[in-house]
Amino acid sequence: MKFRVIRSDERREPHFAVLDIPDREVPFGPPLNPTGTMTDFGAVTAMFVFSVPPGPPCQPTTRRTPYVCIILSGQDKVVTSDGETRRFCPGDLPFCDDLTGWHATGAITDLVAAYGNRATS
Repeated sequence: MKFRVIRSDERREPHFAVLDIPDREVPFGPPLNPTGTMTDFGAVTAMFVFSVPPGPPCQPTTRRTPYVCIILSGQDKVVTSDGETRRFCPGDLPFCDDLTGWHATGAITDLVAAYGNRATS
């Protein structure tokens, strides 16, 4: 499965990329139920839900831990150092592996998102 990811390049500037995590077929529920596909992107060490109203223009992030974000409702905007902007809507699941903290985010509408710190090995 392909996920959007924000990664820092060798100059520590964040850019959008695609993270392709292989999935595998697994049984779904008790016997006689169909199988489905599962994509395992690793352990999440902490998870929280954050709600924010639409606000000022994008602000630089302060997080320095890799995380995954699940947009539950509303719309969010992310801008990287080269000015590329992406909009994230309910159901989007962006990964943030930019540890420089330069990328900026801003809620376009009332936003509710779940954030999970990704385990680093």
